[in-house]
Amino acid sequence: MLHLIKSNKKGQSHVCPINTRVINHHIYTHTYTPEYTCCEENDKCDIYQGKCDQF
Repeated sequence: MLHLIKSNKKGQSHVCPINTRVINHHIYTHTYTPEYTCCEENDKCDIYQGKCDQF
């Protein structure tokens, strides 16, 4: 007597998480424009030649 064994294989799917990393690289170029300012100073210098008793 011959016995036949039936085998039913059922597929089972599994989720394998794959993490994708996205890096946004921002490059900022800074330029500088000189802005000149002006400051005025008045300096006083008194020069006395001689003495008052000479006049």
